Formats: sequence, structure tokens, C-alpha cells
Amino acid sequence: MNPSPLRTPDQILHAALEKEVSARDFYAELASHCHVDFVKELLLQLQIEEEKHATLIRKALARLGR
Repeated sequence: MNPSPLRTPDQILHAALEKEVSARDFYAELASHCHVDFVKELLLQLQIEEEKHATLIRKALARLGR
């Protein structure tokens, strides 16, 4: 069964937000188990970048709600 198509801007942004939060959590989980400093730093930086993306999407959703 195929997922329902994304048709409206808010549906698209909610789907994108879900992916960004999932990626953020993924990198955080990997970093918590990593014992190689430079790799852990990279994973934490990626986590931060994904959170920045999520913040931008939340702001766009707030603008849509106006």
C-alpha cells in the first residue's frame, strides 16, 4: 500500500519535519555510542544541523498558520 500523497504545503512541511527530527535523533543515538572523538564530533555536528533544519520548518509551519 502506498502512503497518501502529500498535496498541501502543510502536509509537505510536516513530512519534512518528521524526517529532520528522525535524522537528528539518529545522529544523536550514533554519537552516544561512538568512542572515536572525531567521528563523535561529526555526528554531533550533523545532529545540530538537522535541528536547525527542523527549526526552519517549524517557522515555516507557523507562518502558514497565520
